[in-house]
Amino acid sequence: MRIDIEDLHVTYAGRTVVAGAGLIAAEGEITGLVGPNGSGKSTLLRTVYRHLRPAAGRVLLSGTDLRRLSPAEAARHVAALPQERGGDFELTVREVVAMGRTPYKRAFAGEDATDRDVVARALADVGMARHAGRRFTELSGGERQRVLLARAFAQQPDVLVLDEPTNHLDIRHQVELLALLRAQRRTTLVSLHDLNAAASVCDRLHVLHDGRVVASGPPREVLRPALLAEVFGVRACVVDHPLTGDPLIAFDHRAPEPDGPDVPLSAPEQCSGLVPGGHTGERP
Repeated sequence: MRIDIEDLHVTYAGRTVVAGAGLIAAEGEITGLVGPNGSGKSTLLRTVYRHLRPAAGRVLLSGTDLRRLSPAEAARHVAALPQERGGDFELTVREVVAMGRTPYKRAFAGEDATDRDVVARALADVGMARHAGRRFTELSGGERQRVLLARAFAQQPDVLVLDEPTNHLDIRHQVELLALLRAQRRTTLVSLHDLNAAASVCDRLHVLHDGRVVASGPPREVLRPALLAEVFGVRACVVDHPLTGDPLIAFDHRAPEPDGPDVPLSAPEQCSGLVPGGHTGERP
């Protein structure tokens, strides 16, 4: 299934946070949202998993307005890992993950063999199978993150909506999570602060700035020095990753991009010596 967001407007606390956003998350692809803090990424995602109601516009699931589905039906199609992680569950890890089976169960219905298999597989996928009996409250932030991702997997959704899923994860578990998302090839809409992670894992990126989509396309076409300077206010070069060949953004951490129309952006020739075969962000 695919997600189509059409002319979306969202207001929050009397302020317009998303203004006329339109984008597509294609079936089976990983679609990334990137942008500065306050650009509207989380607000847009909240409308997709129905935590917020848009002031105007629609979110379509393969042509059907998500607002027309019942909560249980929507949860069978769309699973979310929001930034706000919920409370401290007085449950075991396995019990938290089993909550993902709720959209498939009648009231007071117990687990069946399918539920047990799905939960076990979800725990294994995120590397938490051996922690199934631990209390959720005993876990580190990164472990909790993986358990909540397993809960989303246990919903067996057509679409995953992930808001900063690599938060709290150490580098190994970040790499493992991104590899898992690629391997699943499930329709995924994900917001990421780490632009290099976004360039590595996403098939397509949408850049948000002040609540609007200002650029869309494959990572190599979107992540250009001029856009990084304009939207994020940083000086950067885009080169080829020496191990994977993915776009790799090298930031100038000494100072932000200076303001003013007379200040030149990072020149392509400044990037050429960073790695062999360095890519400047311009198409060959």
